[in-house]
Amino acid sequence: MKKLVLIFMICSLFISILAACTQKQKAQQNDLTAKGKAAVNKEGFPIVNKKITLTMFAPNVGVSKWEDMKYFKRMEKKTNIHFIFNTPPEESFETRKKLLFTSKELPDIFYASSLSNSEITKYSKQGLLIPLEGLIEQYAPNIQEMFKMMPDVKKSITAADGHIYALPSVDRSLPWWRSPLWYNGSFLQALNIDKLPETTDELYTLLKRMKNEDPNGNGKKDEIPISAVKMEDINQWFMGFFGIVSIRHGVYDGKVKYGAVQPEYRAYLEFMHKLWVEGLLDHETFSQSQEQKLSKGSNNLVGIYSGWGPENFLPGSNGLENPMMQPVVGPNIKKPVIPISAGQSVGQFAITSVNPSPEASIRWIDYSYSSEGAAFLHSLDEGDVWVWADKEKTIRKYIDNGHPRGTLTPNYGLNVPQWSRIEYAKSFKSKVSEFIYKETKNKILANGQVPFQDLFLKPEELDQVIGISTVLDDYVKQMEEKFITGEESLDNWGLYVRTQKEIGVDQLVKVYQGAYDRYINAE
Repeated sequence: MKKLVLIFMICSLFISILAACTQKQKAQQNDLTAKGKAAVNKEGFPIVNKKITLTMFAPNVGVSKWEDMKYFKRMEKKTNIHFIFNTPPEESFETRKKLLFTSKELPDIFYASSLSNSEITKYSKQGLLIPLEGLIEQYAPNIQEMFKMMPDVKKSITAADGHIYALPSVDRSLPWWRSPLWYNGSFLQALNIDKLPETTDELYTLLKRMKNEDPNGNGKKDEIPISAVKMEDINQWFMGFFGIVSIRHGVYDGKVKYGAVQPEYRAYLEFMHKLWVEGLLDHETFSQSQEQKLSKGSNNLVGIYSGWGPENFLPGSNGLENPMMQPVVGPNIKKPVIPISAGQSVGQFAITSVNPSPEASIRWIDYSYSSEGAAFLHSLDEGDVWVWADKEKTIRKYIDNGHPRGTLTPNYGLNVPQWSRIEYAKSFKSKVSEFIYKETKNKILANGQVPFQDLFLKPEELDQVIGISTVLDDYVKQMEEKFITGEESLDNWGLYVRTQKEIGVDQLVKVYQGAYDRYINAE
């Protein structure tokens, strides 16, 4: 019995000592966190002298486990920051992200997570995301340099309450809104086309010839002048031919308008319906998969297609013979308008309220906004996925050494937080890349406009428009298909516009006009 009592007393004493030590460790950690300057080296590497562990939540495109990537292994060695990764697949990522916020079981960092402005507004108001501007001022010289070089970046990521809660991915080398449209060069050659169409009437005539004059030379009438996967594949260009920069809200000479209620949008629908009726627009547009469209391209059936490049769609093509579509002008339009990207993707890095080392975290990500860090994040070291193509070391070329880029870095198929320099992107030179840059400059940028800046709404404004936007977007998308296919007659245009007004399109435009005015007038 005395033995049992003695053992009990020893155990109790041990537990008390352990608890006291734990409390002391927590106090020390809290003290270090409060004194971020003492815990974190403000310059150089490592970021912290003693290794720390943080958690990161990010999407996985299914190529490799993030803990196996060379990028993170090198960064851990460089910074002394180890990460535990939670990387669900892309298809379930948004659901998992919402669950984390709802359950309050937060990671230390959200990375490449595409937090929308509405999510940032909502979760920062709940105290789940912390402000970053103070940390940036103390610990992030590269992000500060980006703000100095591109003040619009800082302006656009500053929330309505004046704080910055998330950092973007910035890349302005090819500011495409979506993938451009390209002509099948072999069709143009077979039809002896030496000048691309410049009006919708000229385009219509060319499409008719593609359908009827056997440009693929197989003796069959199997050509499809335009093929797409849903209208989102091509409508940003075709709407632009009629002066509509976005099917949703966009800016026209400083005034916010909703594209899908404008008379010019009706003209776009009439033109596309005409193409549909005459078999010039693929009748599988609203039902086919990307694989089915690619199969038609590989069989040389398609005259105009969308793609991230002119090659890899048509058989035996090197791309150089397939010109980007020249934006054409519709009736009563002086100049076409092609939507372009602002060159950034919002919400790609955020620090949560549970993060024990926000100072170390901001220093870690700041490296990705340096010239050296962004280059390493993109394509790592010479020999990994690229080599120098000339002796002067000014031109790089990609190589295939059995280690795909997606196995080495997270910068593959994702908008990772970074500041990508145009000069670095253009150092990967090839005949095709030079062709793409030239075509982009002459055809997209010459007619380009950012439809609407990705602005922050105030919480009360967000409450007003979020329901309207969801219902309106679904309705407009459904009716676009119905009007084009003829399921719904354009004689019912008036009813269509009235329905949008009943949903709340005027209120939505009013809110976005206010937000746009704030953005323009902000310092």
